[in-house]
Amino acid sequence: MTLYRMFDAAYPPAEPYPGCAAVAGYIGGNTPHVWSLAEWQRFAALRQLPIWVYGQGSTSAVGEGFTAADRAVKLGWKPDLPAGTLKHRRVIVLDMETDIDAPFVRGFAAEVHRQGFGCWVYGSKATVYSDPHVDGYWVALWDGKASLEALPDAVAHQFAAEVPWGGGAVDLSVVSGAGLAHLGRGPRRAA
Repeated sequence: MTLYRMFDAAYPPAEPYPGCAAVAGYIGGNTPHVWSLAEWQRFAALRQLPIWVYGQGSTSAVGEGFTAADRAVKLGWKPDLPAGTLKHRRVIVLDMETDIDAPFVRGFAAEVHRQGFGCWVYGSKATVYSDPHVDGYWVALWDGKASLEALPDAVAHQFAAEVPWGGGAVDLSVVSGAGLAHLGRGPRRAA
């Protein structure tokens, strides 16, 4: 299986991390920093993955799913409508970190699907499998192994955290070729 490297960061670096084919960044939710259009556009040559962060006290899964899809559309990412197969849909990640909230995940994913996007659930290996499998898992297991072998239903594996780069730090992941197909090119307008 071919794997592709991807980086993510709360505050994006000035330049892509070397050897990465993809980047993941934040469009909203309980994140310290929502990426601006200019920050996304720095990485126009890479495949891109938008992330919505769950937070304790999140009250409306449907509302947050709608807002996540709306922000993606306003940035210029096109949904796959009418809602049909998820085979080629662009994905929005629901970042659960170490939280477990199956009803929220199901509600968020259902709304994201209604809006024409797929949904991957991100979280620590210790907890992510306790949340429902939607369209795939992005598993955080900082073992330094750039592999998906031991991670069932994983389309991506975050294998290293806080790697120094560009005056800050990035996290490193690998994503499968099938997963990479759900990442699009960058946004074209401000949200």
